[in-house]
Amino acid sequence: MPVQTFTTLIDPSATGLFTTATAINGSGNIVGFYEASGAAHGFLLSGGTYTTLDDPLGTRGTSAGGINDMGQIVGAYQDSASHTHGFLLSGGVYTSLDDPVTGAHNTVAVGINIEGEIVGFYQDSRGLQHGFLLSRGNYSNVDDPLGINGTVAQKINDQGQIVGYYMDGSNHQHGFLLSSGIYTTIDDPFGTKGTTATGINNAGQIVGYYTDSANVTHGFLYRGGFFTTVDDPAGISSIPRGINDAGQIVGAFGTASGGNAFVETTVANPAAPPGTTADMVLRAANNSLIAGQYEIYDIGSNTILASYSLGQVGTDWGFVTLGGFNGGDTTDMLLRNAKTGGFEVYDVNNDVTGAAFLGNVGLDWQIMGFGNFGSFGETDMMLRNVNTGGVEVYDIHNNQITNAAFMGTVGLDWQQAVFGNFSSRGTSDMVLRNTRTGDLEVYDINSNQITNAAFMGTVGLDWQIVGSGDFSSNPGESDLMMRNGKTGEFEVYDIANNQITSAFSLGAVGLDWQVAGFGPISGAGASDMVLRNTKTGAFEVYDISNNTITAAASLGSVGMDWQLGGFAADAPGASSAAMGGASQVGQLVQAMASFGASSGAADGSNPVALGADTSQQPLLTAPAHA
Repeated sequence: MPVQTFTTLIDPSATGLFTTATAINGSGNIVGFYEASGAAHGFLLSGGTYTTLDDPLGTRGTSAGGINDMGQIVGAYQDSASHTHGFLLSGGVYTSLDDPVTGAHNTVAVGINIEGEIVGFYQDSRGLQHGFLLSRGNYSNVDDPLGINGTVAQKINDQGQIVGYYMDGSNHQHGFLLSSGIYTTIDDPFGTKGTTATGINNAGQIVGYYTDSANVTHGFLYRGGFFTTVDDPAGISSIPRGINDAGQIVGAFGTASGGNAFVETTVANPAAPPGTTADMVLRAANNSLIAGQYEIYDIGSNTILASYSLGQVGTDWGFVTLGGFNGGDTTDMLLRNAKTGGFEVYDVNNDVTGAAFLGNVGLDWQIMGFGNFGSFGETDMMLRNVNTGGVEVYDIHNNQITNAAFMGTVGLDWQQAVFGNFSSRGTSDMVLRNTRTGDLEVYDINSNQITNAAFMGTVGLDWQIVGSGDFSSNPGESDLMMRNGKTGEFEVYDIANNQITSAFSLGAVGLDWQVAGFGPISGAGASDMVLRNTKTGAFEVYDISNNTITAAASLGSVGMDWQLGGFAADAPGASSAAMGGASQVGQLVQAMASFGASSGAADGSNPVALGADTSQQPLLTAPAHA
């Protein structure tokens, strides 16, 4: 996972046990406050030197809350009457800030951007807190419409995006982002007892903290739709308060006797190691303690070469597939919201590098699969209406839906779908199967249109489609893999020009072992099969060449609270025809769920070796088909 390096900061003037860092600018200058002799004092840390910041009117204490790239500092002080006022420190001059709204008191300035816009909060006559924005000398309220019991603005970036928190009607605390006049709630999935957003940089990366079910406070970084926990190991709790454009995070950690400030630097996940030919993504199940966390595994030569955390997403979002949604890289990740039908794509290059929302589609439209349906070399999405059987294809390019086309309607008896180059034209064709008769039908697709259909035969309903790939080692060909649900036997069908040209049994394996997916696990261009044991979580790879199992190897084990998402060819431009599972849609992974070497091919739970065919299924026959 990304490497987090924490450095403790202690103002040398502090006599108490608490120093807090609240903001960091692009030059690495840090502001905050410390305790000395029972009073708070602001500080500036620049070039390794601490400078105390005390507003001349702050006889009862001063704290610094924000700093911009011009070196202007905002904060708050308490006067001799114990009233709180904001301040701006610019050019060595302190200026008091008090929101002028009637009844306002206890104004606190917390954040400032390059334009000199300041955010903070004040209390009204009833004691409720309200956020404010001071821009060009004018104050305006920042009140989240859901903040029935108060809103606090914390930071503002150079684009004018504001973060903070609000208290809802039940006095539950939620983070928010205000961007272009729209409020968006930010709740860490683990923040069952509240979430606060405290900082935002110009890349839109947000930091804050949440309180979990055990009343422990943890920091978080929210970027690209993913939450990553930020906990200083020196403390029992962590509260990040600011982030700069370099991704450096400042805040404070708590201990049993107090706490101190920290600055954290995150080093992104490195690129996949040499020899990586496939990636596997796992997701922590919703009923686990690490629900919604994602992890990527780099695989080559039948070995896990490296694994990294990708972060965490709310549990309403489920994994859909991996694909090339933003160029040639095949490991971009698509998620869907189970409540809204929304689709979100995440650019992944061993780390999440970006995210984009594709839009909402009604939940009566379910995913059939993915392929190059628009004939532009991209990964397009096919949906089907569960009520009507209607089929719709969406062209996706540069993380945007660029076109949609209705392809027609097919009876709901036709369900199982798999995609590949079955017509030998280099296109993404579709095979459907009739759930009542076992019939197989192939549809040629070009430029989002069905250009031809052919009947491929009938197979007994004990046999289910489990995937497609180039199992025959004929370049560019997509063959069909089926499995007997009673015996566990695997059968591969070579397909060319929409016809079954031959069939081969690969042998049987115990039904505790289910198909995880297909991909270049042993090397580039291969269509190897990965099985997973539903009892132990063990993974086993079978190398397939010329319709024969040529080798088998253990990939290790992972707990069953980690769900398989999918596989993708690592190299950009690699064919995705070999990557699909039964529907080319998986379920998909932050916590390092390391694969153990102890549950490999030699242990007692290893699958039975795929052996000689003892009950070969007849070739698909060509029945009378009008």
